[in-house]
Amino acid sequence: MKRLIIITIAICSSCLLSNARDSSFPRMTFGVEWGYIATFYSGYHYNFFAPEGYRVDPRGHSFGFDSNAEGYLTVGYNLDERLNISAYIGMSAVMDHHFTIPASIRLTRYYGKDPMKDRWLSFLDIGSGISIKEKPQEILTGKLGGGYRMTLSRNTKLDFLVAYRCILTHPDIEYYGTTVPHDRINRNNSYSSALSIGIALIF
Repeated sequence: MKRLIIITIAICSSCLLSNARDSSFPRMTFGVEWGYIATFYSGYHYNFFAPEGYRVDPRGHSFGFDSNAEGYLTVGYNLDERLNISAYIGMSAVMDHHFTIPASIRLTRYYGKDPMKDRWLSFLDIGSGISIKEKPQEILTGKLGGGYRMTLSRNTKLDFLVAYRCILTHPDIEYYGTTVPHDRINRNNSYSSALSIGIALIF
């Protein structure tokens, strides 16, 4: 435990010293992001006991279209002129299942050395979170995408983003118009693939 504390202090000190040496651009970042989600492929695997007592095990997948929205708050740190690591937390809908509160870590790579100029970017976002329903359950989410950053001022940036989003969640199960009680569910997995188009304001 003592060694972990020493390592943490050393890392923080290194970041502060680096920030002091290089004041050409801000190190800490804060922002808001909004996105539109177009789901084009989804699947499910349920396993539960029907009211009559027998086990039901439906599964399937299909192409289709479903639209939702998502919004995030973010705080991050510029490791150097080209790399940023940030934490994201927000709210997003998953098809017509339920709302979720996703939390993730995003690594962003910028192309071009000058952070004061417009430039292209790519990112990888991986995280978890909870579903908002009668019995919350965990979710898993990931994004892979890119975009273009416009520099509005030294401290303010506007990002236009496009990404592939995949999410695994656990929705409630409807069986002949009736919601299956949670104590009768063995599995309620659902996943979806979507195209995400967003805009972010970073300070």
